[in-house]
Amino acid sequence: MSVFYIEYRSMKKPSGPILIWRKAAVLGSLWAASEIVLGSFLKNARVPFSGEFLTAIGIAILIAGHRLWPERGLLWRAGFVCAAMKSVSPSAVIFGPMLAISMEGLLAEAGVRLLGANPAGYLLGGGLAMSWPLAHKVTKLLILYGPDTVNIYLRGVEWLRLHSGFGPGTTWAPLILLFMAYFLAGAAAAAAGMRAEKEKAFIQEPAADQAAFKPRDINQTPARAYSAVLLVFHILFVSAVMAAGSKIPAAGLLVTAGVYGYFCARFYPRARSLLKRTGIWAGVLAASLFAGLILGSAESGLHMALRAFTLTLAFAAIGCELMNPAIHARLERLGGGIFFETLEYAFNALPGIIAGLPSGRIFAGRPLAVIGGAVARAPFLLDAISQAAPVFIITGGRGSGKSELVIELAKFLRAAGKKPGGICAAGLWQNGTRTGFDLIDLSSGTRVPLCRRGASGGTAAAAGEFRFFKEGLETGIKALSPESLAGADAVFVDEIGPLELDGGGWAEPLEVLLENQKAPLVIVVRNSLLDRVRARWGLLGRAVILETGRISAGDCFIKLSRYFIR
Repeated sequence: MSVFYIEYRSMKKPSGPILIWRKAAVLGSLWAASEIVLGSFLKNARVPFSGEFLTAIGIAILIAGHRLWPERGLLWRAGFVCAAMKSVSPSAVIFGPMLAISMEGLLAEAGVRLLGANPAGYLLGGGLAMSWPLAHKVTKLLILYGPDTVNIYLRGVEWLRLHSGFGPGTTWAPLILLFMAYFLAGAAAAAAGMRAEKEKAFIQEPAADQAAFKPRDINQTPARAYSAVLLVFHILFVSAVMAAGSKIPAAGLLVTAGVYGYFCARFYPRARSLLKRTGIWAGVLAASLFAGLILGSAESGLHMALRAFTLTLAFAAIGCELMNPAIHARLERLGGGIFFETLEYAFNALPGIIAGLPSGRIFAGRPLAVIGGAVARAPFLLDAISQAAPVFIITGGRGSGKSELVIELAKFLRAAGKKPGGICAAGLWQNGTRTGFDLIDLSSGTRVPLCRRGASGGTAAAAGEFRFFKEGLETGIKALSPESLAGADAVFVDEIGPLELDGGGWAEPLEVLLENQKAPLVIVVRNSLLDRVRARWGLLGRAVILETGRISAGDCFIKLSRYFIR
């Protein structure tokens, strides 16, 4: 193994659950990178069973990573991280891959738990993980095409009995043999992972890696409106179609599929992308009609095709609605905060990992050397992403107490002997109306006028009815400079609004902070602008949401304190 690998392996890292989640972020990012780089190569090369090849590569990465960090719970966490990163894929269908990756991580973890972190446990874990793609295919067929799938299988087995001598009692033998083949392939992938962990080719130097760590821009996509009502509608629609089965006449299902398809195409880009894949739909129709001939009914085949079409679009629509930031925030409040913080590290690591991977052709020639080299860089990646600043967003409606929460947090910091840095916009009110804001430099305590409603003379910028004073903007920019923030244990930017979205105000300092700041970074954003701000600065999935009225200053301080550098 290289010298830097040994040195980084021995460096002191954060301990406890944060450390294992960060290790999972590294392995999950390695797995996601293989899906992005090698998946494209396999698809363009039209390699058969490309999904199974990607699963085998993922298993090899997991096993090699677990040999490096043999910790309980690492594999299932890495699977969840990779699955969550798959949610930003432009693919029209993400449910299947996300579920598959999550289950593969869980099954690999189960095998290692049963037999231990040894060759037997790794082979069992790899075999179980590889068995999932087949189980997923069988389940998908049952969901999309209904009970007729079983009838087709039984008729196929009967045909085999007549033409190849299958005897009684062998109804499920073909399926069992398939599962055995998949299991053995997974065990072979695990063995390759054990072998790859010892390889040391394709290890990139730390300096090159460090340059690759930039704030991610994967989520730099236009914001869209989300609807909890539509999410519920799609879920109920899927349930109704699945429950109805073949009770809906083919003609009625044709009308339903047409109307629903138009609706999905109208509102969901992923559905529109999926509808453009005419080759896939032609294949589905042909296969379904052929299945109908086997069942003795062309109408049954058409019914299967329409059911598959409708449910596929429904899952794509549900996938879009599940990207709703409000759902992410709710999950964070239910205890998923550390998971979303982990995604921040995973997304930060991804560009550097992809930059360090060779081309698909090189991988095809020396796969073990490439996987081994990627895993050998994992300790450095762990250290590099640990240096990135965690990002928190305080959000709420107008007058909900966002700035008051910042002031309370600054008091908690000072009481704990820590130093707050950055700026706070203290609101001014008169007769129940917001008249303006004063800017407070949290490092020095300096307070100057920032903006006033309807002000005229001496202003340098405007946002809506508010006019910003040159002195206030200059004081804020100075407070957010590296010199002013030296030694700060947490940095606050209150707030990011329309002025920053247009490139003014604190937009430029925020870019610098997201790239270089090491202490926790706390941004204040009005809830109506949250989607636009997260899209503008690539914070979807990276930032932890702190919603006023739902979290106390004390709880916020506890979240921040886990990341204090000193």
